[in-house]
Amino acid sequence: MSQFIFYLATYQQVIELLAVAVTVLILLSSLDDLFVDAWYWSYSFYRWFWARAIYPRLTAEQLDARPEQPIALMVPAWHESEVIGAMLAASNRLIRYSNYRIFVGVYQNDPDTIAEVRAAMERFPNVQMSVVPRDGPTNKADCLNVVLGDIFAYERSQNTRFAGVALHDSEDVIHPYELKLFNHLLGRMDLIQLPVYSFPRGIEELVAGTYMDEFAEWHSKDLVVRESMTGVVPCAGVSACFSRRAIDALRAERAGEVFSTTSLTEDYDIAFRLAAMGMREIFVKFPIGITVDQRGHAGAARGRLEWLPVATREYFPSDFRAAYRQRARWLLGIAFQGWSQHGWEGSLGHKYFLLRDRKGLITAPAAIIAYYVMLNFLALNIVFSLVPPTDRPPFLLLNADAYAVLLMTNLVLLGNRLLQRSIFTARLYGPLQGMMAGPRMVVSNLLNFFALARAISVFARHKLTGAPIVWDKTTHSYPTG
Repeated sequence: MSQFIFYLATYQQVIELLAVAVTVLILLSSLDDLFVDAWYWSYSFYRWFWARAIYPRLTAEQLDARPEQPIALMVPAWHESEVIGAMLAASNRLIRYSNYRIFVGVYQNDPDTIAEVRAAMERFPNVQMSVVPRDGPTNKADCLNVVLGDIFAYERSQNTRFAGVALHDSEDVIHPYELKLFNHLLGRMDLIQLPVYSFPRGIEELVAGTYMDEFAEWHSKDLVVRESMTGVVPCAGVSACFSRRAIDALRAERAGEVFSTTSLTEDYDIAFRLAAMGMREIFVKFPIGITVDQRGHAGAARGRLEWLPVATREYFPSDFRAAYRQRARWLLGIAFQGWSQHGWEGSLGHKYFLLRDRKGLITAPAAIIAYYVMLNFLALNIVFSLVPPTDRPPFLLLNADAYAVLLMTNLVLLGNRLLQRSIFTARLYGPLQGMMAGPRMVVSNLLNFFALARAISVFARHKLTGAPIVWDKTTHSYPTG
């Protein structure tokens, strides 16, 4: 029995060391998040007073009155036959802009998607199909480069020139005023990124709900801080627009390859290339005043002004496996390939956000280790409660005053983290969803851990064998009605 207690005591010491290490890592990560929170609220307070004092609020009527420049909209599609037709129909119905053309990129070995796009072309004259002359999937950048080639060919044949090139995916629901806002900004900005938000999901949809929480916070707070601190706005790949000047500069830089085919997140990569060229980038979190027609109880028509954010909305995966595979692709492109291609370039602020992009390599396993440590402490307490008090080994590290202070600090910072995420979720989806943001953080941690494990496996296989990392497709859905 004494030898068994000795082994348990040794194991307890190992768990204590793990607990201290994880507590320190969580503290550093939480302080990092606290800094971003403080910057955001201070900057928002300052900008609110400054902007209100200098600039009048932009309205939908002002955007409507601005002459429309030609805009090309690119949609890469691989095995998207279930959603691409609905997306093209909805876009033509919703978008309040006439001077635009949609270029859909498909693969020669994807007949179902090709058939859906051809059917859409018969219904909508502004839809054009670009066929990648290679079997798919290659990667998204390869598809986009083929689409761009057809855009340039269209310009030559029609003697026209697009002022901007916008990016979207086949599952996106595009805001009616998106292209009008791009049109308003294109003369001054070279990369325009609008928010991307999830559609509301049910309380019971925990996996899908994590996207509501994360995108509400990232695209309402983190990108605002990043732009204000660095001037660099990582492109999200959707709800984004490049000026023609930016496209031509990128095209000249790499002999015609605008989007990097060596990256799974070509959108993330392109923002840094544009920043190095001195191009202007902006993240626009902007509500547009829209007059909504309503009828009173007596049947009389009346208008009500609503301020709605110009943003893309979509359904993100609700299946656990699909969700962590999608996150693994993001992690591969941003953390692994981004690190190998961009290193730690740029200003101090830029380096800081590169560190934030990559800290998930440490925090994802740290969160799971923290859960493991907590479960082990519970199990050890149960086991040691069955032995005489004189035989129980003391907790040496955990009983130290310094660790108690460290633990209490983490609890306060965790409270702030829960509050911040709940605020941004509640802003978009209501107070009930805001309260669910805390419990869903546990699901996010599990997804991020599995995503990291998959990303490490794929990247290691790529390095060892030299095999290219291909487009890891996510199954999409599109709202009806």
